[in-house]
Amino acid sequence: MTIDGEQLMRAIAYHKDRDMEKAKEAFDLFCGYYEKEATKIAIVLCRNWHRSDDYAYAIVQCAFDKVWRYPTFDKSKTKYKDTDKAVLQWLNKIILRELSLFAGKGDCSHTDPEDLPLITNSAEFIQENFDDEYISDEDFERMSTQLDKILKGLSEQEITVFLTYKLYESPGRRVPRTVLKKLRARYNITQDGIKHCRIRVEQKLGGIEL
Repeated sequence: MTIDGEQLMRAIAYHKDRDMEKAKEAFDLFCGYYEKEATKIAIVLCRNWHRSDDYAYAIVQCAFDKVWRYPTFDKSKTKYKDTDKAVLQWLNKIILRELSLFAGKGDCSHTDPEDLPLITNSAEFIQENFDDEYISDEDFERMSTQLDKILKGLSEQEITVFLTYKLYESPGRRVPRTVLKKLRARYNITQDGIKHCRIRVEQKLGGIEL
């Protein structure tokens, strides 16, 4: 499959007011394709500013949140004929802007909700996931027992990382920075450590869907 960043930007902008699922699908493809290189850019910039690599991961999330809100990429306004180079130049400017804001006020140009909890067990996941729906005590107990069976054998850290991502991450929606910060602080791990924990859990569970 050939990825064209310019076409994906157009798809996001076009579908946001017409078909949100298609817009989210295009956004996920865009992030998945450019996140690695965007992270490299952010790490270099953050190290120049004497900031940690974890800081860089937060800045990348800020940048992609900005992309979702304002999918305004225009290749004709860059100096590159190559689309990937043009997109990365555009992302570089966004990342630098977000880094400047983050360093100045401790947050991005747009903020996340502050009090979102980490999800540490099956009961919390079901309660948060079905927050707006009525669930009988019997159904709650049944779903909680089923989820406990799926998670059996995982460590407390693995369960928390897995369930927290399952609750907050969805097409077009990334895990809020405040939640990632809580995960890193609770388990004294880097963002890269969280990534490897997720991979480890997915391998253990065999890609099961909740």
